[in-house]
Amino acid sequence: MPPKVAKRWVPVNRPGEASSSSRGHSGGGGGGGRVNPAADRLSALPDALLHHVMSFMKAWDAARTCVLSRRWRDLWASAPCVDVRVGRYRDPPQDFAKFVYRLLLAREALAPIDTLRLRSPGEDDEDFDNSDVKMWIRHAIRRNARVIQLTGHPNPNLLAELDPMDFVSRHLKILKLNYTEVSDSFTRQLSSRCPCLEELELKNCLVEGREFTSVSLKRLTMVKCTFANFFSVDAPNLVFVQCIAPESWVPVFKNFGVLVTGSVMLDDSLLSKEFKKYQEDADEYPRTSDDDDDNNIAFAPKYVPDSDDSGDEILSDDSGFLDDFYDEHYLADDVKDNYDYGSDINSDSDTYEYSEIANGYEDKQFGNRANRLDRTRGNKDHGCSAKHIINDYKKFGGQNVLNSLSNVRYLELLGHSGEVIMRRESLNCPTFSNLKTLALGEWCISTAVDFDILLLLLRHSPILEKLYLQLEMNCDIQKALRRGIEPKGGSFACKHLSMVKIRCTKDDPRVHMLAQLFRSNGLPLEKIYVRRSGSFYLRNLKLERSITLDELREYES
Repeated sequence: MPPKVAKRWVPVNRPGEASSSSRGHSGGGGGGGRVNPAADRLSALPDALLHHVMSFMKAWDAARTCVLSRRWRDLWASAPCVDVRVGRYRDPPQDFAKFVYRLLLAREALAPIDTLRLRSPGEDDEDFDNSDVKMWIRHAIRRNARVIQLTGHPNPNLLAELDPMDFVSRHLKILKLNYTEVSDSFTRQLSSRCPCLEELELKNCLVEGREFTSVSLKRLTMVKCTFANFFSVDAPNLVFVQCIAPESWVPVFKNFGVLVTGSVMLDDSLLSKEFKKYQEDADEYPRTSDDDDDNNIAFAPKYVPDSDDSGDEILSDDSGFLDDFYDEHYLADDVKDNYDYGSDINSDSDTYEYSEIANGYEDKQFGNRANRLDRTRGNKDHGCSAKHIINDYKKFGGQNVLNSLSNVRYLELLGHSGEVIMRRESLNCPTFSNLKTLALGEWCISTAVDFDILLLLLRHSPILEKLYLQLEMNCDIQKALRRGIEPKGGSFACKHLSMVKIRCTKDDPRVHMLAQLFRSNGLPLEKIYVRRSGSFYLRNLKLERSITLDELREYES
C-alpha cells in the first residue's frame, strides 16, 4: 500500500483547482493522472515580510489571519505594527475598546510594538473614550514604540488630548499628530523626555506651547496648525522643515544651521482679521481626513529637484498639492454654459517651451532699472498700512524666517500677493549660498508688476540652478495691467541657472515680461518653460454675470 502524501494548504486556489504552472500527471495512460496542488508561496515568506504586509492592515483584519493555517496562527501576535484607527467607512469590531485591550494583552510578551496608529473618539463613538486612547498609547510606549500616529476628530471641541507624562521614552523616533491639542506641558515633555525623537508631524493641531527644542529632531512638518503667540522651534540638527498655512502666529525658527530643505506657505488672512480674504468662500488648503489611512503627506509641495541624494528632495511630486492649491482658487465647476465660454475657461494646457507661446513678445526690449528697491510696495493689497505692517515684528511671528532658511539647498516660499511676513523679512534678505532649487509664489511680485523682491532673491542666490514661479492673477493685477504698466527690469547674476518654469493663466501677460527679464540676464528662451491653465478673464466674466443674474432674480422676487 503506497504511503500517504501530506498535501500543503493552498490559499490561492479553490477546492479541486490547481495552478497552471504546477499541473502534472502521474504515471498511467488515458490522462487520468492526479493533479498536484500549487505551493503556498505567501506562507513561505519570512516573518519580516509577512509582518510588513500586515502593517497595511487594520489590527482586526491582521488578527483574522490566524485562521488561514498553522503557519499564520500566531503571526499576528508579534506583528510590529498595530493599527486600530476606526474610519468613517470601516466597520470596527463590536465592543471596540474590549477588542483592543484583548488584542494588546494577547500579543507575545516579548514582541515590541514598533508602530501604533490610532484615532481618538468622535461624537458617535460610544465604545471607547479618551482614557482608553491614553491607555493604549501608554501601553505602546512601555513596549518601546518607535512610531506613534494619532488622529483626532475635525470638530474643534473634540480634538484629541494627550497626557504629557505618557511620553517618556528613549525609543520614540516618529510622532504624527492630527487634530490634536498640544499643550505647553506636552511640548516641554517632548523636548526633555524624548531624546531620540527624529520626526514630528503636526496637522490641524492647536499648539498652545511656547517653545519646542530638540537636538535629535531631523524632520518637522506643521500643516494648518493654530499656534500660540511667540511659539518657537529650536532644532540645531533639523534637515527638513515644512510650515504650511499657520494660523494666528508664524512659528519662529532658531538654530537651523544644517537645514537642507525648507518649505513655507503663508496666508495672511489666517493670521489676522485685518487682512482682506483673498477669496472669501474658498478653503484654500485641503484638510486631512479623520482616518488618514494613506499615512502620507497630503500637503506636499509640487517641485522636485533632480538629485542623487534621496534625502535632499523637497517632497514627492505625486501629491499634487500645488495643483489643488491653484485649481481651488481659479477653476470653475462647469466648462460650458449658455454663454458658450468654451473649454478655454478652465482647461489646462501642457507645459511649453516659452518660445512656442511667445507670439512676438520675444522681440520686445526689456529695460533695466536702478538697483533701488521699493520693498514696501504691494502691502496695500491687504488694505493695511505698509509702514504699520513692516514695523510690527511681534504681531504675526515669523521673525528671521529667511535667515533661518539661508543654508538650504531646496527652498519653497509660497504666498499670495502682498503677504506681509515674506515681504517684511525680505528687508534683510540673507545670501542663500547653498541654494540650488527655488520655488516662489505671487508674493514676490506686486500688483504693479514690480519684480524687485524676485530680483533681490536672485541676486542673493549665487549658485541657483532651477527656479519655479507660481503666478496668480486677480482683479487688482488685471486692472493694473489694463492701465498699461511699463514693466521695469533689473540685473542679477545666476551663472548656474539652467531652467525657469512658470505656471500661470493663459491670459497673464506677465509671463512675457518675466521671459524678457531672464533673457536680458543671459538665460536663453529655450530654458524657460510655461504651464498654462484656463483663462482668468473668462472665469471672472462668468462670475460677474452669475452675480448679476442672482441679483436680478432676487430683485424680481
